Amino acid sequence: MKAGVTAGWIGRIRGDAGLWAAAALIFVAVQLLFWLMVGWGETAVRPASLTARPWVEYQSLDEAGKPVGAPARAAYDIDPIYNAPIGRGSPRAAFLIPFDLAQPQDDLAFFLASTQGLEEIEVNGHLLQPNVPLNALRGASDGEAVFYMLPKGALKAGRNQIRVLVETQSAIIALAPFSIGPAEEAARAVKAAELVGKTLPTVAVSFLLFAILLCMVVNWPAEDRPRVRALLALLALWMARTYFITFQTPFEIPFLFTYFIYYLLETSALMAFGRYVVIEGQLDPRWRRGIGWLWIALIAGTVIATGLGLAMGPSAQHLMKRLPQAVGIASLLVGVGSLLVLARSAAQSADGRLIERGALMLCMTAFLVDAADSAFGLTVPFATGLPLTFYIAAPAGILLGLGVIMSAAREATEARRTVMTANRVLAERLAQREAELDRTHETQQQMLRRQVMLEERQRIVRDMHDGIGGQLLGLMMQVRGGAIAGPQIEAGLQSSIADLRLIVDSMDTAEESLVETLRSLEHRVRPQIEAAGMAFHFFDEAQDGIAPPGPRATLQILRILQEAVTNAVRHSGASEIRLETASDADELRISVADNGKGIGAAVRRGRGLKSMETRAGAVGGRLAVESGPGGTRVSLILPREAIAANGE
Repeated sequence: MKAGVTAGWIGRIRGDAGLWAAAALIFVAVQLLFWLMVGWGETAVRPASLTARPWVEYQSLDEAGKPVGAPARAAYDIDPIYNAPIGRGSPRAAFLIPFDLAQPQDDLAFFLASTQGLEEIEVNGHLLQPNVPLNALRGASDGEAVFYMLPKGALKAGRNQIRVLVETQSAIIALAPFSIGPAEEAARAVKAAELVGKTLPTVAVSFLLFAILLCMVVNWPAEDRPRVRALLALLALWMARTYFITFQTPFEIPFLFTYFIYYLLETSALMAFGRYVVIEGQLDPRWRRGIGWLWIALIAGTVIATGLGLAMGPSAQHLMKRLPQAVGIASLLVGVGSLLVLARSAAQSADGRLIERGALMLCMTAFLVDAADSAFGLTVPFATGLPLTFYIAAPAGILLGLGVIMSAAREATEARRTVMTANRVLAERLAQREAELDRTHETQQQMLRRQVMLEERQRIVRDMHDGIGGQLLGLMMQVRGGAIAGPQIEAGLQSSIADLRLIVDSMDTAEESLVETLRSLEHRVRPQIEAAGMAFHFFDEAQDGIAPPGPRATLQILRILQEAVTNAVRHSGASEIRLETASDADELRISVADNGKGIGAAVRRGRGLKSMETRAGAVGGRLAVESGPGGTRVSLILPREAIAANGE
């Protein structure tokens, strides 16, 4: 038993090891793809000539634009910015950027990355950018990369200087990295920065909004609804964060409120991501409660940091820096765990949602990088000295929205395929069931036919015993007693043979139409009638394939007609006998008519006619006798309902 338990644990460990190996492979692939994309983006948004200087000189200015204090140095920070701390009385600063030229050139341009509060740019006192608004989109990122051609006439050999005027709402003024180099490089970098910082986030908002609407209109199964609700919260917060970073608000927001809203959205999106992963990975619900408490703590920290900033001003700057670090640490804790859970789910599940999980992993990585960069300042791992300059999670929203849309489309396609497969299987099973029912019905019909045949055989045996048997027995007793002559013996035998033939005919033609039965009667009685010197005619005016009434009714009908023909041959003195059929929508009429002398009233109520009336009533019909000097007509009238009832 111990050996079996040990083997089970070893098998489980091996299985988990294989699963985690696959999860690690997916994790590494996602990270490699992400950093390749980031490396391309960061390289594209800066000219090749851009190099970071250790510092640039700046001069604080008052409201009137006059210098305040002595010039100072703004050190280069890994953010990357040139960081220029100033006081409350200095809302603006002028950054001085010197550069040397051997000779003035035609194709030189000044490139400046996204700089918040950019107002005015001069080169050697020549105005390049007047103090007018620059941005159509001015969100929390505030600013966009720009480049300006340096007029050859404004340049000179030797030392030149560019003056950049920047305003701020906080106690820090920042100048983004810049370069002085070929105009073609600067233009290409500005286009790439516009693509990454404006166009892609705008597309991302559209994709996220479409994904939200799609998730809201789909009728999700009950087991998917908690996951979809968490996904909707994540999509909505990610869209709000992207919109806030990219687009201009309808009214001016003070720096500290921008700071508060940004980190409120940042922490909420992080917690929404964690909550979604807990549901997606089917983790213990206690993890969800833990994420909720962490979110409350981060929101409280954001409120406290904002309040301190409002109350203490520049002296609270060192406290406010702790909030990005706290968010960065929380993001790493929640994000790394989420990435591992998503990678394991992607490796474990075969539900076709690999694209959705891969997009979520890419977006979670982008979110982590944004948070960690704000807290600690990151660079691209395989490109030394290449810092991160744009919000990576904003354009990554395209992947999130696209992944959800593709996943919903896949699930809709899978649902349609499942329905079609179920319909096909149902149709096949229904066809099989119908075939089984047909076989069962055929078997029952065969059994019913056998039962009817057995009953008919028993009836025929009784008829032969009571009818033919009785006739032959009586004839034999008369022969033994010597009380019967030869012609009477012949007549008795002839009657028994005729009755036997009727029984045989009723069995042979019982499954055919009634007209075919009458034709069989015609062929049998014609020789008898013609031997008596009479003509025989058969007129079929029904001609609609009357259904067979069944063996028993057929025998009764044949006996009635046989009796009518026999009476006509023996007693009518006619020269012609006719067998006729006629029908309408309600009934069938079969008549035996002759052109003889007719029958008297006494004969009409004789034993033969009474027997024929009895037989007609037994099959649900009636007998009509018409007789006069021009001949006699005996008609059997059968309602169609009676024919159908006898045939069942």
